[in-house]
Amino acid sequence: MIKSVMVLSFLLLFSSSLNAHELSTTYVSIGVDQEHKLDGEVKLDILDLKEVLNLDLDLDGQLTWGEIESSTNRVQAYVSSGMSLIMGDSPCALNFDANIALQELNGVSYLVLPFTSQCDDLSTLRISYSLLFEAAANHKAIFRVQLEQEEHVFIMDDKNTQHSINLDLNESSIFFTFMTFIYQGIFHILIGLDHILFLFTLLLTVCLYREKGEWKGIESSRTIIKKTLWIVTSFTLAHSITLSGTALGLIPTMGSWIEVVIAASILFNVVNNIFPFIHKLSLITFVFGLIHGMGFAGALSELGLSDQHQLLSVVAFNLGVELGQIAILLLLLPILLKLRKNKHYCWYGVQFLSVVVGGLAVYWILDRW
Repeated sequence: MIKSVMVLSFLLLFSSSLNAHELSTTYVSIGVDQEHKLDGEVKLDILDLKEVLNLDLDLDGQLTWGEIESSTNRVQAYVSSGMSLIMGDSPCALNFDANIALQELNGVSYLVLPFTSQCDDLSTLRISYSLLFEAAANHKAIFRVQLEQEEHVFIMDDKNTQHSINLDLNESSIFFTFMTFIYQGIFHILIGLDHILFLFTLLLTVCLYREKGEWKGIESSRTIIKKTLWIVTSFTLAHSITLSGTALGLIPTMGSWIEVVIAASILFNVVNNIFPFIHKLSLITFVFGLIHGMGFAGALSELGLSDQHQLLSVVAFNLGVELGQIAILLLLLPILLKLRKNKHYCWYGVQFLSVVVGGLAVYWILDRW
């Protein structure tokens, strides 16, 4: 019992040093015409660039537009050295426009660098990217390549594509887009500590029942599995509704307060574990699952939805979230099934782990307010 609780506690304490969503994103869009001319732009997080290239020239802690403009050549050289387009063995030179700009996306300021290029043949295009990985945890680059009516969307990160990809522009992009968004759905749930802890605090008591003011282990594994399926199904159904509705524009976005409510949902579960007053957990799960779905939709909006494959991207991302959720369940449930038979876990373990998570939830509420 002690070893199992220590494993769970270590994971929580290690994770508490991380933000719930510590992401950095670069956006690259490329349009290709029939004469093999490329028009595109790169959008780079200005704070990441500041760290990599020391853009704060006067070291006063403030980054001004004048400092950014005077560093334009350095930024363009940095992008040229870390991003390349290659046709066969011949590189397609990037020609940057002198007119740079700032743009805000999802509350983050991006430096926009327009560019053009010319390639001899674009049947197969090799794209390499290695920018900003040294500056930001979980950095990724989202690429969109538009060739006539076909749009190719793919994502490069430290774990997925080794910073390069061969793109056959004559092939359909449906399967590639589908697999890309499945991967991102899995990735998001696994780094989304707040979503994981919401499920974790629900599952802490899934193997227990309340009798005379005390938690006691449920004997029947079948009953536990049935109870777990009700909880997970409620969460899945609820967040699928709001994730899909928000991403497709059927439900309005609710702004940054969603992140506060997500943290509050964890604290609600913690209080209910220590002072139980609601025993039908599937109902709680459904209500808060609607909120978590809006949080998932926010993450999906950062990836950007392809106009051509919008519904496909939403379905794939949602499926990825479910696969990640199943992986978490398969990891936690065997441990909790074993712990239910230990009276010390029933008396103290639930309360201890709930307090640890509750402290992190309070921190998130205050930080996101």
